[in-house]
Amino acid sequence: MKKVLIAQDLNKRYLQDAGFLNRAFVTAFTADTNDDILKVHIEHKVDLIITQLYMPGIRSEDLFGIIRQSKDMRDVLTIITCEDTLAQRERCKQCGANAVLTTPLDSALLQAKIQQFLDVAPRQAYRVALNVAVEGKFKDQPFLYRTENISATGMLIKAKEGFAQSDKVTFSFFLPDGTRITARGEIARIIKLAAEPGAVLYGINYKEIASDVKAALETFVNKQVEYNSVPVPRPDTEIDKPRKKP
Repeated sequence: MKKVLIAQDLNKRYLQDAGFLNRAFVTAFTADTNDDILKVHIEHKVDLIITQLYMPGIRSEDLFGIIRQSKDMRDVLTIITCEDTLAQRERCKQCGANAVLTTPLDSALLQAKIQQFLDVAPRQAYRVALNVAVEGKFKDQPFLYRTENISATGMLIKAKEGFAQSDKVTFSFFLPDGTRITARGEIARIIKLAAEPGAVLYGINYKEIASDVKAALETFVNKQVEYNSVPVPRPDTEIDKPRKKP
């Protein structure tokens, strides 16, 4: 399980549509002040903090000074956003930030950096017909659905059937190049759609998948993400500025 703590303003403006934060193995917390960040981190020992240099409450330098001095809290990774000035970048360095992103922020760059630090497999929006059979339910009869997105570790589908958490499923579909993907998985997340009564998003984690099938998925997803996204910076990059697509 990965735990992420996000400044509320950044979450509202840039991360509410970040699908990877809704995965079964990611828990996201938000905070309005630096005091709240400290309180949440003390209680939950998060893996990553994404925040702004200027936050209400105690100074950011003091906040991260407390965190870095604690052996129980200091291993957290941090992304701090600030204005593109020498003074503010220097303050972020004093906070011990692992990455500094300057405003105006590029949401794609911010999300790429977060996924990088969390080591989350990228997902690609991909809608294709999908046969799914729940083991032990409906006499193992396969039903036809549509994928919402896929990755090398799982997928999101939209359905109306009453699947339950931890249901074991078998599924199959085709990639654009004709490669057939067949594997077993488990229902790991259930998201009810308020805008579509009766419709539910189900997150499926792969449990049994052949190595060559997984490799084909990784190749497809990575190629699509590379084509559609901005370049991803290295994790040890100190200052990241918004980058334009080529």
